[in-house]
Amino acid sequence: MGAVVVSKGPRRLRFFADGWGNSEHVTDLSLPTEPPQPVAIEWVHDWSGDGLATSVGVFESPLAESLPPRSRLAVVTRVAPGTPTGKTVVLMAAWNEHDSKARFDIARRLAQRGIASLVIENPYYGVRRPHDGQPIRTVADFASMGSAAIAEGRALLATIHHNGETAGISGYSMGGNVAALISATMPFAVASAPLAAAHSPAPVYLDGALRGGIAWEALGGEATAAPVLRSLMLQASVRAVPAADHTRHAVIVAAVSDGYVPRESTEILHRHWPGSEVRWVTGGHATLLWFRKRVLSDAIVDAFDRIESAG
Repeated sequence: MGAVVVSKGPRRLRFFADGWGNSEHVTDLSLPTEPPQPVAIEWVHDWSGDGLATSVGVFESPLAESLPPRSRLAVVTRVAPGTPTGKTVVLMAAWNEHDSKARFDIARRLAQRGIASLVIENPYYGVRRPHDGQPIRTVADFASMGSAAIAEGRALLATIHHNGETAGISGYSMGGNVAALISATMPFAVASAPLAAAHSPAPVYLDGALRGGIAWEALGGEATAAPVLRSLMLQASVRAVPAADHTRHAVIVAAVSDGYVPRESTEILHRHWPGSEVRWVTGGHATLLWFRKRVLSDAIVDAFDRIESAG
């Protein structure tokens, strides 16, 4: 059903409808190698209730200059237990996620189990959406979004680590892929739980249901554009860097009948991180997200337990 919605949906929702875009942003999707730096978050609003402490903060994206004006200020919500435990996970956004309800549901579950969450709005999405309609109009938009999301997630992990806490990274679907890419580049130990994650965006957009959402005619035709897109997206791959020591403690969750994330891509991620655990769950892509939140939150909790047990 998901594949039909993507391929047969309104043309206004197709992505890359305005073509390739700025070539300066299209040519390089390689992973960052420099150590991330902490960011100064300005906390602008906070409240408490049900034993949880919630705060909303903002900071300038490390890659602000490559983003549209409305996307340059990152917005993050912290959901924490009433009594801090020194553990915080960054939850990355899924593809086309303009409402973070699913992530907030997971964040509340985690807070009840002693783990704080930083739920960050993705560049181009939600309150950072640059315009109405499909926000990813060009391949350059996609590249800028992905690079900025990785930079922002890394900066938040550096901030958590700088504050003396144990840092974790997770996310679902695109968020899981971004979480895996972030974890792969971190110079310190990170509790990692990629959920419904691929090893690279390439198989998700070119071998799964999302292929039907691409405006191929705007890219010069599918036969011409697909190999170029694959080469570009494969630059952003966990296999592009050696497995960091902490990735052997990662907990990966995947759906058995996922029409968006090819099984082989998840297996590649698992094999590239020797010692990591992969948990296959019955159901599809949406089923795992909306009806298996306990399974997803368990994976995050277990990833923290594994990283802390390793010392």
